[in-house]
Parts: sequence; C-alpha cells; structure tokens
Amino acid sequence: MEILGLTNPYRGDKACSRAFRHGFTFRWVKNDRYIAVMRGICVDSRRYLIIDDYLANHHVHETPQPVIDVIPACSEDWWDTPLLRRTADSWAAKRSAHGHTK
Repeated sequence: MEILGLTNPYRGDKACSRAFRHGFTFRWVKNDRYIAVMRGICVDSRRYLIIDDYLANHHVHETPQPVIDVIPACSEDWWDTPLLRRTADSWAAKRSAHGHTK
C-alpha cells in the first residue's frame, strides 16, 4: 500500500517514534502526515530502547510488517510519546467499539 505522506516500512533511514499498544505497533516517522499501524510488535531489525512498554510473552517481528491502517497525524510532533500513545489508545477504542478484534 503506497500512501503519499507515509514512509514505506521497508525504508529505515528516517527518525521515528513507536508505541507498542493493544497488540499493534504505531509508527510515526518524522515529517509523515500519517501514523502507520501494524499488527504485532514490529522493530524492523533496528535497535530500540523501550521504556515503559511490556513486551514479555509477545513475538517481536524483526522484519517490516504490512501496514493495516493509517491514522492522520494531528501535529508535527512525531517525537511526542504521550501524544502517540493517546492516539493509539483512541484508535484502539474506536476499533473495539465497532467490534473489531486483533
């Protein structure tokens, strides 16, 4: 899926933030207009310092995973972890309200 304003998950040369929540990875790349949503925990074979996210008993994908949804970025603050988490939680709540499961 090619979306203007969304960095391809196979391209790893841009700074980004990630949140691992609700069984999904939310990836927000610097200068992207959208936040990518991927199933599972996706680290794309890069080093990560993960703070305050519980990953035990979950399979970690080391290769890029398909983007299953995109969320319009509400600001340019791609580095704002609390904002990314709130956005992920809101997305998951709407998905749950519509009866979607993982």
